[in-house]
Amino acid sequence: DSSSFSGGGAVGNREWRIDDSGISLLHRAVPVPGTSFVFDHVFNESVTNARIYGLLVRSLIRAAVDGFNGTAFAYGQTSSGKTFTMNGSGADPGIIPLAVRDIFDTAAEAADRVFLIRVSYMEIYNEEINDLLTLGSEKLPIHESLERGVYVSGLREEIVNNAEQVLQLLELGEANRHFGETNMNVRSSRSHTIFRMVIESSAKHQTNSGDAIRNLVDLAGSERIPKTGADGVRLKEGKHINKSLMILGNVINKLSENGKQRGHIPYRDSKLTRILQSALGGNAKTSIICTAAPEEIHIEETRGTLQFASRAKCVSNCAQVNEILTDAALLKRQKLEIEELRKKLQGSHSEDLEQLILKQRNDMHKSELERDRLAMELEEERRLRETLEHRLAKQKMSQNHNNTDISVEQFADSSQLDVLKTP
Repeated sequence: DSSSFSGGGAVGNREWRIDDSGISLLHRAVPVPGTSFVFDHVFNESVTNARIYGLLVRSLIRAAVDGFNGTAFAYGQTSSGKTFTMNGSGADPGIIPLAVRDIFDTAAEAADRVFLIRVSYMEIYNEEINDLLTLGSEKLPIHESLERGVYVSGLREEIVNNAEQVLQLLELGEANRHFGETNMNVRSSRSHTIFRMVIESSAKHQTNSGDAIRNLVDLAGSERIPKTGADGVRLKEGKHINKSLMILGNVINKLSENGKQRGHIPYRDSKLTRILQSALGGNAKTSIICTAAPEEIHIEETRGTLQFASRAKCVSNCAQVNEILTDAALLKRQKLEIEELRKKLQGSHSEDLEQLILKQRNDMHKSELERDRLAMELEEERRLRETLEHRLAKQKMSQNHNNTDISVEQFADSSQLDVLKTP
């Protein structure tokens, strides 16, 4: 894990003093006890996103070629610069666009490997998961399987073949994200976002392949209601944001404890920690960037951010190379089909060929998602009907086998079946 602090400055009698790896709170130039912290890196307000990326994230992206999972996220109070750090601007691109370009550059350098890259973009808004790439795709459920681990069901994934295509999808997602105005921020993020890239690769002329997941996370900032002036919808959003960040802090606290004293880790208490479970304490290389506002009025929030970063620095992950040894791997399933397309379209313009291949890949992936959705719906219907039959059988026994015959088919209205979902 890598924890870093970005901030610096002072107003009034108290100020934060920083150097390359440490930060301390001073009161009239005298250090305040218990407020000195040491991290891998500490940056002031003049640092560029490119420098932060080079020191903290580039190694995670490059490790994708070797099949390692990786996650980078920004944590801190509202208006402290998290979204700017992750997304950046035209003059100073953030972590996410820099990582996207780096992934494709790295893939291009690996001439002995074949890559398949797909992306998804989700937000967690008021503890509900929404697909930022598909309007109306909201309240998506979380599932877990031995093959896929923890995943969001129904989330749209796009197969991509260049950085520009990914950046266009990011623009689409940002347009669909929830923002709002508070006293502290004209354009305040009202949701957590997770931009995920799945990178499958295999050595040419070999049967086995590997995949790596890259999570790039922009967390909404913690809020103090008296400062933000939130009410109504903004107040509700702030409560959900603070609760999920509190649970994230609880998870980090547990993970930083000694193994024998650790006990239960509450990943399931929040959808954010559930989705990022492997990144927080499992099979991933993780970099945490903590941002803070340097003004004296935000001293307590900054202290809380630094304490979170200190605990996060004590967490140890065990990243391993992910290998796919089965023919079910998406990359290998498509090889024969792509080669067949190439033969059929031999002599056509290469750009048209690539577009046809990309469309075929997307169609296949969408078909798989639809198949999974239908399978889950059929399983749910089967379970509900079994429950109904069981209750009808008990009802008949309690009525001493009277002449009233009730069949499952009489409950044709889906609303009657929904009642059975709650025992």
